[in-house]
Parts: sequence; structure tokens; C-alpha cells
Amino acid sequence: MKNDAIMGVDLYAIEASPPCRAVFLVAKAIGVDLNIKPVNLFTGEHMKPWFLKINPQHTVPAMDDNGLILTESRAICTYLMNKYAPTNRLYPRDPAARGLVDARLYYDADLATAHRGIIRPLLFDKNLKASQDGHAKFHENLQVLEWFLGQSAYVAGDQLTIADLSVITYVSGIEAYGFDFSAYPKVMAWMAKLKALPYYEVNDKGAKMLGGAALKAKQEVEGKK
Repeated sequence: MKNDAIMGVDLYAIEASPPCRAVFLVAKAIGVDLNIKPVNLFTGEHMKPWFLKINPQHTVPAMDDNGLILTESRAICTYLMNKYAPTNRLYPRDPAARGLVDARLYYDADLATAHRGIIRPLLFDKNLKASQDGHAKFHENLQVLEWFLGQSAYVAGDQLTIADLSVITYVSGIEAYGFDFSAYPKVMAWMAKLKALPYYEVNDKGAKMLGGAALKAKQEVEGKK
């Protein structure tokens, strides 16, 4: 039975967005019900005055929890853990263990930049060369991730944490795009573990949606050559 105290958090989001999906995963893992309020970036809804009052950075996700507005997915994820599941091992309370999770979340921010370098040029500019140029940066990040997973079973230690739930959103979207992961066996094994989570479906559809859209854009550009 759900606890009424953790129901009704509004989240302005889009299903395909990796940072939005990170919040979906964390909320699902700890039993927080989200009221999803879709924001259409392609029609410029994120630049409308009503949304700029919520988030002047005009990005998603943006959370409204009983009047508290938070933006930036990693801040939202840690907030949800601190408020609604403070003893859950997904965000450990031990300072050393939590410090490692936080460090991996900073790595995740760099991974997000690399992800955008591949996806954004295709979806918004139909620029295949710029997208291909972004592959090197993503490979650099995967090399680091492979090293992390050589040190422990998960991204930030031997237990699943919110760092895994954030990182998987970027990796899974690029996988759906058709990126070759064969050089990263530890990453592939880790991805399989994450996909086996009972709540993984809240990431899966959006990852395939985003990766599929980028792949379609790539094929369209290639077809015009």
C-alpha cells in the first residue's frame, strides 16, 4: 500500500529526456508517485512565460513538491532520496559511500555533455558530421565507466545507487541509437543488470524513443547524400 505522504509530486518533463528518466527511475524505486506534466520542447513550450516562471533556465525536468521548485535532475534525485527515503541504500548515509555516489553524479554530468554531442546535432540540426565528431568524447566517458565497473559491481560501489540510475539513462539512449559497446564488456554486463530491475520500464520506452529518433534522423541525412 502506498504512503499518502509521498504522493503528488509534480514533475515537468518529457519521456525521452535522459535527466527526466533518471527522476522517473529514482521515484519509482522508492515509491514516490509523480504527476507528470509534459513539456514540448520541439514546439517551444519550455520558452513560454508560464514555464519560465517555473524554471528560467527553460530546461526539464523541473519539480514542484508542494511549492518547492527544484530543477536539475541530480538535485531532484538527491532531494527525493533525502526527503522520502532517507534510509534507503540507493543514497547511502555513510559520508564516504555518499561521497562516492556524489562523485559519480558529477561524472554523469560530463557523460550527459558527451551524450548531447551525439544526439542533439541530429535531432535539432540534422548535422551528421557534428554528431560523428561527438563519438570520441562518448568513448572517453565509456572508458572511464568501464574502469569504474572494474573496481566495483556498480558505478559507485557494490550496491545499486542513484548514480547507476542516472548513468543508465544516457548509456541506454545511445545503445538504442546503435552505438557499438563491444569494447566495453563490463559496461554491457552492468547494463544487463540494470535492465533486469523491476522498475526499469520507466526508462526503457523513453530511451528507445530518443535513440530511435536520432537513428532515424541519421538515416535521413545519409539518404540525402
